[in-house]
Amino acid sequence: MTQSSPPKKITLIRLSAIGDVLMLLPAVRLLKRHYPDTQIDWLIDRPIASLLAQVSEVNVVPVDKPKSLRAYWQFRRQWRHQNIGQLISFQTSVVSNLVMMLLPAEHKTGFGLPYSREGHHLFTDTAHNLPEHLHQVEIFFELAKKFAGIDEDLTISAADLSLPVSVSDRAWASQQLQANSQWIAINPRASTQEKTWSIERYIRLINDLHTHYPDQAIVLTGGPSAEEIAVGAQIEQGSEARCLNLIGKTTLTQLAAVLKHVSLVISPDTGPLHLANAVATPVVGLYAVTRPEYIGPYHQLQNCLNAYPQAAEKYMHKPADQLVWQKKIPSLEAMQLISVEQVLDKIQTLKR
Repeated sequence: MTQSSPPKKITLIRLSAIGDVLMLLPAVRLLKRHYPDTQIDWLIDRPIASLLAQVSEVNVVPVDKPKSLRAYWQFRRQWRHQNIGQLISFQTSVVSNLVMMLLPAEHKTGFGLPYSREGHHLFTDTAHNLPEHLHQVEIFFELAKKFAGIDEDLTISAADLSLPVSVSDRAWASQQLQANSQWIAINPRASTQEKTWSIERYIRLINDLHTHYPDQAIVLTGGPSAEEIAVGAQIEQGSEARCLNLIGKTTLTQLAAVLKHVSLVISPDTGPLHLANAVATPVVGLYAVTRPEYIGPYHQLQNCLNAYPQAAEKYMHKPADQLVWQKKIPSLEAMQLISVEQVLDKIQTLKR
C-alpha cells in the first residue's frame, strides 16, 4: 500500500523475542524519520516491554500474548474499539497472525514471499515480497521501506541499532562490577539446547581465559529460567577461575547495562548476544545451528564463529547453500563443532 499522505497512527506488531525485538529498531526509527508527526505504537509481549523503556521513537504497548481461546476472545473485546490506524506486522508466528486478525486496523501490512510463515500473508491486506537471503535486520527494514514507499538504498547504522540504557541501570551495573576494572561476559545458555555449547567447553574456556588474560574477570549472564541457573552453577563450580555469577539476578535493563560495561561478550545465538550488540559491546557469537548471515549480530558478523556449513554437511548431508535460508539444523551435537581453541583465537584477534 502506497501512502498518499502520512498516516495519523501506525501500530506495529513484534511481540517477541528479545533478539528480534532489538533487530526491529532500525525499521522503527526509519518509520519515525519518514513520518515524524505520526503516532507509532508497538505491541510487545509484557515480560520484555521494559527493554524498550528508553526508546523515545515509539509508544511501547505491553500486551499479554493470548494462550487460550478465551484469552483470544478477551483480546478481541479489549481492542475492538481501539484506534489501531495502519497496522504493520513484523512477526509471522501463529499467535501474532491471530493477533493481527483480531485487531480492527484500517489496513494490515505484512510479509509476502519468501518470509511469510504460518499463513501470515493470508491475514494481511498487503503482503510485500522481499529479496531472498537478507539478514533479519534487513528483512524488517525492507518491509518498513515498502510500507513507506521508499525505493532508494539506505544504510543501517550502528545508531539505528542502538539501545539506550538508563543512568540508574548503568549505576547498578557499575556497583556489581566494581571488584575489577575489566570484564569478559559469558552468556552460556541459548533459548534451545541445540544452540547451546557444552558446559565442559565453557569451563575450559574460562580457565584458559584466566591463564591468557589474568587481568580480565569473568561474569556469567543469563535469564531466570531453572535451566540457565543450573548451567551457571555447574560452570561456576567447575571453573578454577572465580566467576561472578549474575545469571537470573538481573532485570532485562540491568542485563543490558552489565553487557554495556564489559569489554567483550561470548554467547551462542540468543537474546543477550543481540543485547550486547545493541549497546555497542564487542561480541564473539557461537553459531552452528543457525546462519550468522541471517540471524547474527548485525555489524559484527565477522566476529562470529560459523560452523553452520560444517553442520549442514555433517547432519543434513547437504551444502549450506542448498538449505532453506532460515533453516535451523536439528542437532544436539552441531555446536560441538566449535572448539575452545577457535574461540580463543577469535578473542585474540579482537584484542589485537
